Amino acid sequence: MKDLAVFIRALSVLYLFYFILTSVALFASTYYLFALLEFLCAGLFLIVFIYTYRGRTNFAMDFFGAVIVAAPTILALTTGWKTNFQWCLLVEILVLYFSLEINMDVKVKLFWVISVDFVMISFFTHVFPNNLDFSRGWGIYFHMISALFYAGIFHIIAYFYSNKFNAAEENLRDVNNKLREMASTDTLTSLPNRRVMNEHLTMLAYSYERTNEPFTIAIADIDYFKKINDTFGHEAGDFILKNLSDIFKETMKAKGMVARWGGEEFLFVFENASGNQAKTILEGMRIQIEKTDFHFNDEIINVTITIGLEDFSIVSGVESTISKADSKLYTGKTEGRNRIVY
Repeated sequence: MKDLAVFIRALSVLYLFYFILTSVALFASTYYLFALLEFLCAGLFLIVFIYTYRGRTNFAMDFFGAVIVAAPTILALTTGWKTNFQWCLLVEILVLYFSLEINMDVKVKLFWVISVDFVMISFFTHVFPNNLDFSRGWGIYFHMISALFYAGIFHIIAYFYSNKFNAAEENLRDVNNKLREMASTDTLTSLPNRRVMNEHLTMLAYSYERTNEPFTIAIADIDYFKKINDTFGHEAGDFILKNLSDIFKETMKAKGMVARWGGEEFLFVFENASGNQAKTILEGMRIQIEKTDFHFNDEIINVTITIGLEDFSIVSGVESTISKADSKLYTGKTEGRNRIVY
């Protein structure tokens, strides 16, 4: 509504000056009645302008529409086609479609009413011509003011329409980005989800075929996570997942990607790194987690993780490499947990 008020306000100011300035030419050419009519039209646009500042935007819009149709019709029929007042009707069509408050069916009906009015003006002003006779100087002045007015009108309309479209496009882009983020991110941990990781691994496998750059896959599982939930509650479990995810993200900066694979399992992919390099990084992370006291409410929770690590092989493929890492994770669990199996 605020945008519409500013829009109508800007147009009203331009119309106000247009009718005042062109009335000067009419008055100087001794067309006093027509000059008076234009002054009255200018006064009507002043009223529209005032109402936009009084919180009566809808009324101002309706009143503006009525004036912008009635005034050009009367002036065009009385002064002739060459004075160009009739083109103001086309401006009203653009103004109609700018407003979101007007139903589309109403807009279409008003479009046809204005079009019929425009055709009627064209017919009568050519069948019964009543062209005014300006001196050369005042004629040039009159048409220059008209040219500047219509240029200004279309500039204002284009400017507001462009801003409105850009704002709508920006909002749509923001919504799409949020939806994309929701579809690709685990809600609890803010890590990429399984779908995104699978897409990333597919891309890495495809790149490997062309560049032969190695990458390594690891699966980590939180030891005795069910016991944490049973002892401290599920809120504590969520707290541990979030805090471990922060450690995982910090560990993987500029090294690859980590995603929540499911439940308390996380999948790591180290890009352009061998298994030994990945193991060194993961071992540092494992020790850090083991030594960290996680403070939840008044409780201290200690956590360890077990990790299975496997180098990607083009012969095995992504799924088989993940499966082998998962098997090594299981081996680590059976061997006592809190370790990396490579």
